[in-house]
Amino acid sequence: MTRRTRQIVAAVLAPLALLVALLAWGVSSPPGSSPDEDYHMGSIWCASGPVDGQCELTEDATTRELPGDVVKAAACFAFHSGQAATCPLDETNMEPTTRGNWLDNGYPPVFYAVMTTFVGPDLSVSIILMRSINALLFVGVLTALFFLLPWRMRHLVVWGSLVALVPLGVFLIPSVNPSSWSIIQACGLWLATWGFFVQTGRKKIGLAALAVLLMVIGAGARSDSAAYGVLAVAVAIVLGWRRDKRFLLELLLPVALVIIAASLFLTSGQSGVLTAETERGAQSLYQLIVGNLQLLPLLWAGALGSWGLGWFDTPMPPLVWVTSVSMVAGVVFWGFKKGTPRKWLALAGVAAGLIVVPMYILVREGVMVGTGVQPRYVYPMMIMFVGIALVGLRRANVSMSRVQLMIVVAGLSVANSLALNINMRRYITGLDNPGLNLDRDAEWWWNTPISPMTVWVVGSLAFAIALTTFAWVAWSSRNRAVLRVTEEPELARA
Repeated sequence: MTRRTRQIVAAVLAPLALLVALLAWGVSSPPGSSPDEDYHMGSIWCASGPVDGQCELTEDATTRELPGDVVKAAACFAFHSGQAATCPLDETNMEPTTRGNWLDNGYPPVFYAVMTTFVGPDLSVSIILMRSINALLFVGVLTALFFLLPWRMRHLVVWGSLVALVPLGVFLIPSVNPSSWSIIQACGLWLATWGFFVQTGRKKIGLAALAVLLMVIGAGARSDSAAYGVLAVAVAIVLGWRRDKRFLLELLLPVALVIIAASLFLTSGQSGVLTAETERGAQSLYQLIVGNLQLLPLLWAGALGSWGLGWFDTPMPPLVWVTSVSMVAGVVFWGFKKGTPRKWLALAGVAAGLIVVPMYILVREGVMVGTGVQPRYVYPMMIMFVGIALVGLRRANVSMSRVQLMIVVAGLSVANSLALNINMRRYITGLDNPGLNLDRDAEWWWNTPISPMTVWVVGSLAFAIALTTFAWVAWSSRNRAVLRVTEEPELARA
């Protein structure tokens, strides 16, 4: 097969397979299954203001009336891993709730404003449509980045984004949780901004537009993503720095991005990583600092599966999270083989964020790891860390051997398949009824002729096909020893 044919096959097959895999995750759980989804659904349903039958005002300014199935979607199964998603839902009556963004504008408005356009009379259809849109957005952003970036940077889109995706990323991206957009921003903003500095012509304009879009969706979903977006821009400046007048002019884009982030940050009162239920502990300052430093890796590993999905009520088996942690650690360690002062500076900045941000919150609130700060709050920085670690490895296969590529593909495929099966099992029958066959004794499923086993098999195969396609193209490119580097001489010497 010629190089051109390989490129065409990969350009079609890989994004399509990845999209199918994410859509399988999107239907693997019922409405209300992501963290605090009752809050986010209420915020989405009321994002466009009072609407009869959708979001109605009450005499109490803190309360809204929403369809009963929206308010109570997760009432019976949240925190109860043995309970299937068979909540008795009232689709006809309106129910009062105080769970929503109208209370304190805790979240920026963009995510909710976009999602509310997909609200319809049927809850299930609305939720699946929103999840599908977010899955499509993720795949679309990665695809656009792949074709807009210089060839030498394209492998960072693939390996930097996908290696750390299981299981938290594949669960949250096709969800109605604002963290979906935070993850999408983390995967692409630093690359789009860096690519803007090194690309030319129409692709340069395209990357600038993509960088603006990513900043808007990230900072418009969570206020902490505004800060992470600024960090991503700083990383791009470090990696793309040049000593010429043209670069000074190009810095207008980062300035605009920071202004966008600051503007959206000021639209919300969200603390970013704390909930109102956080209770201050009685530990001394020394205990808080030393104790939390020792426990901090639990947060990082939690994003890779050591903490449960959903409302933390869907625990992942060690085969999932040990595999994910091993793959991420192995790829990052492999990336350390080459680098420049710029890479190490950017990497150190993100690493500092992974330590300082959660430590500051934990110590300030007087709590230990496991309270207040959740893995998904630091997860965007973890994704950036993995991607930056691979900078300087200019081959499409990031200089890995055939065996190494096969191990990464096989490990992530198995972890994804098992995580998907368990996530579906938790809602179909509850985890007290284990078994590989998801069709047996099903208590909950969507009103569709497509069976749970079909979704699991297709989703598992699609994810494996996407990774295999990337690896196949990467290995087929091995004879092109070093890709052309013209825009960044310092990286060429790495």
